[in-house]
Amino acid sequence: MKSSLVTTLAAFATVAAFPSVSQALTFDFEFDAVFNGPPLDPPIVGTGTFSFDGDPGDGTFALTSLPNFDFFFDVNGATFTNADIATPVANVTAVISTIGSDRFVNFSGTGGGPFGGSIDFVNGLGNNITFQPGGGSLYQRPDIGVGGTYIGTVSATPESVPEPASALGLLMLGGLGVTSLIKKKTV
Repeated sequence: MKSSLVTTLAAFATVAAFPSVSQALTFDFEFDAVFNGPPLDPPIVGTGTFSFDGDPGDGTFALTSLPNFDFFFDVNGATFTNADIATPVANVTAVISTIGSDRFVNFSGTGGGPFGGSIDFVNGLGNNITFQPGGGSLYQRPDIGVGGTYIGTVSATPESVPEPASALGLLMLGGLGVTSLIKKKTV
C-alpha cells in the first residue's frame, strides 16, 4: 500500500515539477511631444509597457481576449495603469503588426471613454491620456494640452513566465524526499 502511494506521489510530483511555460509578450512604448506620426522626434517625454500572456501573432484582438494584460505608462510625469482605464475594456482592441523584423501594437475599437480615443486613461490625480482612434500612432494629454506620437514595439524576445504549478511541483518533490527518508528509516 505504501509503495503505491509513493509511486503515485512520485508521478504527480514529476508532472508538476516540469510545468508548461507561457510566454509573456511585452511591448515597450516611447512617447514624443511632436504631433506628426512616426518616427519619434526628440525629446522623448514618456515611456511604458503593455504586456499580456501568450503571443496571438499579428491581427486585431479584443483587449479582453489577451490574458493578464497589463499597462504602465509614464508620460510627462503622470503614470497610468490598468486601474486608470476609463474606456470600457470590452470596446478596446489591440492591433498587432509586423514590419520587417519589428512588431508593433496600436489600439483601436469602438471607444466609449471620456475623450473619444481608442483607449482613454484617467488616473487618481486627474491626469489623463487618450490614444488615437482607429489604430493610429498619436496620443494626447488633454489635462495639460499636449500630445505627440507614440510607438509600441515588442521587446527583443518574449519573456518566459513559469506557470504557478511549478511551486506546487517543487513542494511535492520535497514531500516525496521526506516520504522516502521516512520509508528508509522504517525498513
